[in-house]
This record gives sequence, structure tokens and C-alpha cells, in this order.
Amino acid sequence: MIRKLSDPQQARQGVGIASRTHVRRWFSTLHRWLGFACGAIFVVAGLTGALLAFYMELDGSLNPSLRTLQKGARPSSYEAVYKVLTRLPVTSSGYWKMEIPPAGGPITTRYYAESAGSDMRRTRMVSVDPVSLRVLRDAYWRETFFTWLYDLHMNLLLGPSGKIAMGIVSLLVVAMLIAGMMTWVVPGGTLRSKLLVKRNAALPRRLYDLHKISGLITLPVQLLSMLTAAIICLPNQSRPLLAMLGPLTPTPDVASRPVPGGKRISIDQALLIGMRRFPGAAVVWIRIPRLPTDAYDLQMRRAGAPMTRFPRTHVWLDQYSGAVLAIHDPHTDGAGDTVLNWVQPLHDGKAFGIVGRVVVMLVGFAPALLFVTGIMRWSGKRAARRTALVHRARRRGSDAR
Repeated sequence: MIRKLSDPQQARQGVGIASRTHVRRWFSTLHRWLGFACGAIFVVAGLTGALLAFYMELDGSLNPSLRTLQKGARPSSYEAVYKVLTRLPVTSSGYWKMEIPPAGGPITTRYYAESAGSDMRRTRMVSVDPVSLRVLRDAYWRETFFTWLYDLHMNLLLGPSGKIAMGIVSLLVVAMLIAGMMTWVVPGGTLRSKLLVKRNAALPRRLYDLHKISGLITLPVQLLSMLTAAIICLPNQSRPLLAMLGPLTPTPDVASRPVPGGKRISIDQALLIGMRRFPGAAVVWIRIPRLPTDAYDLQMRRAGAPMTRFPRTHVWLDQYSGAVLAIHDPHTDGAGDTVLNWVQPLHDGKAFGIVGRVVVMLVGFAPALLFVTGIMRWSGKRAARRTALVHRARRRGSDAR
């Protein structure tokens, strides 16, 4: 039995369909123009992010000069490695940070020139063989392919202003992705019909299905990636918002207390003190004091920490006595700091180990696919619209005759 709709019901149904059509058209327009405005940058960020997901492994495999004769070797003394660094000529005052590779191998260090401020191009990177103490690579930031790629990903090679621009673009991309999703959600129909992929369809329909399905599959990761990118690129704007969740822990103001005739304890001693403070943890980075009042700053990796290469556990030591001056223990962080602890590892996938990094790498190619299929669909619609206008004009001409 077929139930006939009354006139009021038909009217309400018609209004509902018209309203959904209007809303969908609005979201479609927003999605399209944000795609034109941000699409190319979105593609660059995705492709560079895909390569950076395995930055360390690729950098080591593509640069034979970084390979050591003894794989996984460790130095007998990290202080001896530092002495190699102190013999290198420097043109400005600054300080060294040494990375302690968890699996052994080349020791990468960075020299941060204090006059450089936030200009990473002044950062010098020196890799040392752990056994022979031979310098394997001595280069400045952006002189190596992957540091250049990192800056392209982070700030489009434009420095601090580019980083702000990337943060704004990230937020616009979030709006673009949500608008694209809404163009799929708003129209009526069942979920099954919306997910339907037509076989043997014409090219416009195949492009639509490819654009739709690839966007839906990668949407959660893309949204998470863009939101975390905005927090990373816009710290001055995001930190006050995060502070509303809970006070953010400031970097402590610590200083070593110079003593007459006092000498700096060795790096090896500092490492032992730090590991005694957090048993089972491993020091990943150590900032080496330069001035008499500077302190050692040890960044430590602990079990369960989301951030592995740049962990947020810190121990500051007096460079003369080795006394613990301050610590930052993420296990006691409030909500705001906890979010900060997870932002970077969620962005690059390291929070979920090798699986997360593989997912980030694969999803990094999605923006290029979405951009190409979106442009092709838009071009096809424009061509079809022009053809329709030509046919309509011809019909009017023939009717006039």
C-alpha cells in the first residue's frame, strides 16, 4: 500500500530538500575556495611530512659518510666527544647540545649561536664517530637535504613569518576539510548510498568517488595533523588557550654556583646523575654549560612517554657540584602541559610507534590526490557548464528563426 503525502507534508519535504541543497551548496563553495587558497601549500606540507616521518632513517641511509665501521658502537667517554667539538672553530658565542642515540652509532651535536635567535640557519650540526672520534659531517641547518625539507614543511623557507603563515593555513585547511565532509553529510540518503562507489561509471563520477573515499578514509588523521600543526606553529596564540586547561610549567630560572678553582663535572658524570634521578630512563639530549653560571640541562626519555626524540622530562644540574637544581616531571603535569606533551608525537605519528609513522607517511600523499582530483572535477564541471551554455544559446537561436 502506498501512502500518499498530504499537501502540507509535501510542502515541508520540499522545503527540507531545498534547505539541504542550499546548505550543501554553501559548504561546497567554501570547500572549493579554501582548496584554491590553501591546496598547494597543503600538498607541500603533506608530501614533505611523508618524507620526514622517517627522517633519521632516510638521512642515515642516503649519506654514506654518516656510517660507522662498528654499527651501534658507543663512545668510551662523551666528554672526549665534547673535546673534539671544542677544537672546532666557531665564529660567535653559543652552546653545544649533544644527542645520545639510544641505539648507538654517530653522535649528532648542535651548536646554537646565541646571536642567531630563532634563525635555525645559524645552527651548526656536527656528527662524530663514537669510536674514532672523527668528524663525519659538519654542516649548517638547511645545508643538508632533510633540514631544508624540514624548514619547507614548517615555514615554507620563510623563517618565523612563514611559521605563522603555516599555522594560519593549517586552521584554514581544517575548515576546508570540515566543509568537504559536510557536503557529503548534508544531502539526504542512507549511509550505504553515500559510500557507494559506482563501477564502470563515467570519468566525472569516478573522480568524485576517488575524491570522496580517499578524503573520508584519511580525514581523522588529516584533521589531527592540521590541528596539532596549528598549535606548533602558533605557540603565542595556542599556549594561552592551553593554559585555560591548567597552568603551563615555565622553564625554571636555574644557575650554577661558581666556586673558586671549581671545575665543571664531566658530561659522563652528569649523565650518571641524571639516570640516578630517574632510574630506567635514558638521557637523549644534554645541553653543555658554556658560561660559569650555566647549568647542565638533560632531556630524558622515560617508559610510556609519547615524545621519544625530544622528550619533556628535564633535569637541571649544577655544573660544579652536580646538585639537582630543578626537574620537570611530565608525570605530574596538569591538563595544559599534558596536551603539549602529546602535540608533537601526535603530529608526526611517533606516539603510536612504527605503525603511527607509517600511517602519517601514507596519509601525507592524500593531499596531493585530493588536490588533483578536486581540480579535475572542477575543470570538468566548468567544461560541462560551458558546453551547456553553448547548446542553450544555439537552441535559442534556432527558436528565434
